[in-house]
Amino acid sequence: MNERKKSPPPDRNPKTPKLKTPPGATDTHFHLYGPQKRFPSNPDSPLVVEDSTLDDMLHLHNTLGIERGVIVQSMVHGHCYEYMLHALSREPERLRGIAMPAADITDRELEILTSAGVVGARFAYRASPHIDMQMIHRIHEFGWHPQFWFRGPDEAADWRDRILSVPGNFVIDHMGWQPAAMGIDSPGFRFVLECLDTGRCWVKLSGPNRFTAEPGLPYADTLPFARALIERNPDRLLWGSDWPHPDHFEAMPNDGDLLDLMLDWAPEESLRRKILTDNPAELFGFPAI
Repeated sequence: MNERKKSPPPDRNPKTPKLKTPPGATDTHFHLYGPQKRFPSNPDSPLVVEDSTLDDMLHLHNTLGIERGVIVQSMVHGHCYEYMLHALSREPERLRGIAMPAADITDRELEILTSAGVVGARFAYRASPHIDMQMIHRIHEFGWHPQFWFRGPDEAADWRDRILSVPGNFVIDHMGWQPAAMGIDSPGFRFVLECLDTGRCWVKLSGPNRFTAEPGLPYADTLPFARALIERNPDRLLWGSDWPHPDHFEAMPNDGDLLDLMLDWAPEESLRRKILTDNPAELFGFPAI
């Protein structure tokens, strides 16, 4: 058995950002862990994470001026979603969820998750290079969308045809996670732009620390990626913190500073309102503001 890596904790002292967020600002990508005495992690996960609970997240969001959020299931949980049901039931107006359902999940479970506020299913290349198309068609019947997490040009190329064939809306994590050193003309990022051109694809402006070649903020080499996406289709972009930044072993970013990158990525206030409020309301079913 491989030794499990211990993921560094997030910066527990988020700064108040310079950016004044619009009403209904939404963090569309974060994870919750624990309390592990109540919601233990999957013992087969290669990663050990510190508790980063719903209450911790609410403190973070209140500091940042974030009023809504989307919990994204991490591979650390395996296919267990009790923690997500608990969080969604505590904050039904404020939160939505993206689950990682097991292949044998029942329709009754999908109904329960839907009624609790789950609106999508995540497919992670790192968890499995196989996209369960039967599952994608099942969740489509419940009004969910698939969310795809892949990294680098090879994984993008491997999944290209299947991603483009899915029915309805779909989401790509972390701006497509193509190495910044390869530039915006890389084949992997061209595929992300191709997806955006379908009008059915939504891309998360998140995780710049994941694909930068720089050791810390401001991750200047990721700015062209964000700008290219915004220029291509600002109506299909979302912002996510990726808190608590699991499996990140470089300098841990402060989440106030991360949110302030939006001042450079989208200098116009009207653009930031689209990305932070209007677009997520449309995709995730929050009330319009």
